[in-house]
Amino acid sequence: MIWRNWNQADKTLLFVLVVFLFCLCLHLSYPASLLADGLLFCAEAALVGGLADWFAVTALFEKPLGFPYHTAILPRRRDAFIKASVTLVQKEFFSKRKIFHHLEKLHLMPMLLNWLDQPETKSRLTGRLLVYARNILVEESSGEQAAEIASRFRKTLEAVEPENFFGEFGRWLSRSGRDHEILAKLAAYGYMQVEKPETKQAIEKYLQAYEKERTKGDFWNLLAAGFLEATNLVDLEEAAELIQKQLLEMLAELTKAESQLQEDLLALFYEKSVVLNLDPAFHQLIHDMKDSLLAELPLEEAVARTFSHLQAHLAEDQARSVDPLAEHLPMLQSRLAGLIGEEYQRILELLKSDEELRRNVGHFLYDLIARSALHAQTLVGVVVTSVLSRLTDKQLNHLVYDKVEPDLLWIRMNGSIVGAGIGLLMFVIMKFIELN
Repeated sequence: MIWRNWNQADKTLLFVLVVFLFCLCLHLSYPASLLADGLLFCAEAALVGGLADWFAVTALFEKPLGFPYHTAILPRRRDAFIKASVTLVQKEFFSKRKIFHHLEKLHLMPMLLNWLDQPETKSRLTGRLLVYARNILVEESSGEQAAEIASRFRKTLEAVEPENFFGEFGRWLSRSGRDHEILAKLAAYGYMQVEKPETKQAIEKYLQAYEKERTKGDFWNLLAAGFLEATNLVDLEEAAELIQKQLLEMLAELTKAESQLQEDLLALFYEKSVVLNLDPAFHQLIHDMKDSLLAELPLEEAVARTFSHLQAHLAEDQARSVDPLAEHLPMLQSRLAGLIGEEYQRILELLKSDEELRRNVGHFLYDLIARSALHAQTLVGVVVTSVLSRLTDKQLNHLVYDKVEPDLLWIRMNGSIVGAGIGLLMFVIMKFIELN
């Protein structure tokens, strides 16, 4: 089991020791043998070379046989080793020359455009932008947003010409058919009000007041009215009932879709509205009304209150891990997603078609990556220092030894091989000198 844990150099050194012992026994048995002397000399040189290289290699990492002088070099020089490693990584692996050399080989803009054009990328980025827009609604100051929106809304209203607005509104009513619907609803509401008993009483009081006003100060008219009333020829209650009945019939006719009365009334409305819209007095009136309305309209307060309620509601939904836009405002979410997707595609097409923009973006990316990589030199140094400083001496030895183990083993084996060769050469030279 122990033999299996030995490396190749240890086995070689053990083999050289066995050979040395064998040669020593051979030399003692045949002291006059030239071959036995040569073998012993070579085995001795190989053993010395192997032991010397074993001591040298082991001394790099620990104290061989407890020898304290100039051994365990790596643990004793760990600070210098860490500093040299940091310098190596910063100056060689992350040098400015190498960074810019590798960046010059990258085609950043084609890579970027290809990445942005992928459906997965578009879906992921637009989704993040949608989340960001939703978070703005929840987290940003509602007061500032409300003031900005109200200010823009007010400016938009100030730029609107009332005459154009009324004209466009009228054309929209006519094209969409909403004018018939609105008139029918107004007529239905009027029908409900006119059929009430209170309406009949109001008509009767009006007729009475009109009768008094008409006969006021005229003796003959007053005499005729008294005579007609006395003979029951004029019954104001009956007249009020008749007027109410006529009004109800007219309103009922107006509620019927595309009835003749409806068409006539709408035609009269559009005809008079055109004439009215050209009247300077009406023009001045609606401008004054618009200015007064904009001056007194509490847009800021209304928008701020709306934002406050919306933010509170969205925050409550987020606390329940619910997407508030998807649950309560799906149309707003769909519209936001559509707008973000359209802008994303428009920017992508612009990058593809505008060469100058593409070149500027490429330069920006190149500069950004290069500067980031250069600044990473310091960060890499900190990381390397932190990692190596936390290692124990044993861990540091293994870290280095494991990377160069094959070479160190061959150094040790080469010591025995070279030692044997040198021993053979020296033995031959010594015998040659003795013979001469």
